Amino acid sequence: MIFDPTSVNFVMSTLQAANYLGVPPETVDDLVTRKLIPFSRLGERVVFSKAAIDAWLYAKSMENLTEDLRGLGFHGERPPA
Repeated sequence: MIFDPTSVNFVMSTLQAANYLGVPPETVDDLVTRKLIPFSRLGERVVFSKAAIDAWLYAKSMENLTEDLRGLGFHGERPPA
C-alpha cells in the first residue's frame, strides 16, 4: 500500500501535523491538551486526520474572515435604500 499525504484519508502523527501546520510539535501538543484541534487517540498514540485538520483550518479561516469584516464595518446587512 502506498501512503499519499495528499489523500483525504491520510492520518498524521503529531510531528507530521505540526509540519503540515507549520508550527512546532509543542504547539500541536498544547492544542490537543486544550482540545482545540481535532484528533483521535489510538491507545496512547495521538493521530490527526488530514481531512479533519483541513476542515478545522477552513472553519477557523471563516471565523477570522467574519471578525475582519466586522472590524471593517460590514455586518452582513444591506444599507438602507
